[in-house]
Amino acid sequence: MNLSELDYYTILNVKRSATKGEIYLAYRKLAIRLNPYRDPKHCKEFVPLAEENQLTHMSPMGLNKQWAYINMALDVLGNDLYRSIYDRYGEAGLIQGILLPNGYFPPYHYHGDHMKVYHEVFGTYSPYANIMDPITNPPPLYTNKSNGIGVRTKEPPVEKTVALSLEDVYFGCVKLMHVWRQEFIDKDELATEKRKKTLTLNIPPGITAGTRFSFKEEGDRFPTKIPSDIIFIVEDKPHDVFKRRNLYNIVYTHEISLCQALIGFRFVIETLDKRKIKVSISDVVTPDFVKILPNEGLPKYKSPDDISKSRGVPTYEYGDLIIEFKIKFPEYLNTEMKLLTRNFFSDFHALEEKAANESSF
Repeated sequence: MNLSELDYYTILNVKRSATKGEIYLAYRKLAIRLNPYRDPKHCKEFVPLAEENQLTHMSPMGLNKQWAYINMALDVLGNDLYRSIYDRYGEAGLIQGILLPNGYFPPYHYHGDHMKVYHEVFGTYSPYANIMDPITNPPPLYTNKSNGIGVRTKEPPVEKTVALSLEDVYFGCVKLMHVWRQEFIDKDELATEKRKKTLTLNIPPGITAGTRFSFKEEGDRFPTKIPSDIIFIVEDKPHDVFKRRNLYNIVYTHEISLCQALIGFRFVIETLDKRKIKVSISDVVTPDFVKILPNEGLPKYKSPDDISKSRGVPTYEYGDLIIEFKIKFPEYLNTEMKLLTRNFFSDFHALEEKAANESSF
């Protein structure tokens, strides 16, 4: 390694052969001591990481500079790809980029957010993480009648929403939910890093908004904490055509002209399962008129117990498809159009009275 380059291993006081767990453990010990946000009265006196005659060219440096370097060092050594590039090509290859057999490795740039690195390791922005950290300051043992010595506390549940389309609700589906959580990376379960976890939601037909799926203790892993539960809460995603009403009914709004409202009309509606239904309206459509298509709504949810009673082959009841109408009135009538409309309704009322008189005999 060029003497003008940073030695990330010496910055963290670890050997080049150190495991990932050893690297994280070394960082945790240093970060607790060097975090500049700690109350000064709780800080220990700064001790340099290395002298001139040790493994690095770096001379003793100030607290803030040490804080910056340990976070930069972990950002590199905690990433398998960055570490392999650094080990082979040094800091120069890392920050300048190199051509690899399978493609180009772009230049590495440290993001500069030291607290981001700190939070990813400790799961908190608090500079007093050592109060809870058993590595640098183990919490006192205490007894609990039911659980014995050293009982860990459980983190509060983490709630997330999952938006479902009406098609998801109609047919049921499987959703793969990806969450990022802190996971242990050493056999002693002390060091952690962010990793992706995939959780599977089995969505039954007819599921309602507000339904909660709970995954017990699938949250962040920390030495002194019981992982939190992760809870997914169902919500309805807005639909382009239908609206959900009263759990299992769906509403469709059909726009018609004033003429259609008076003399009747026909149209075709496509259901959630892609069937086409012909609808004929012969009645006069008033603003509060609705047409109901029975059993064309959403399936009514069945619990696992209900399904087992039906020998694993559920038969569903369905809500209704409610059709509402929006009458489009003309925005403007000229004099001639008004005269024609007046004459029409005059003749219409005359015919209406005649029909009423004939029906009375």
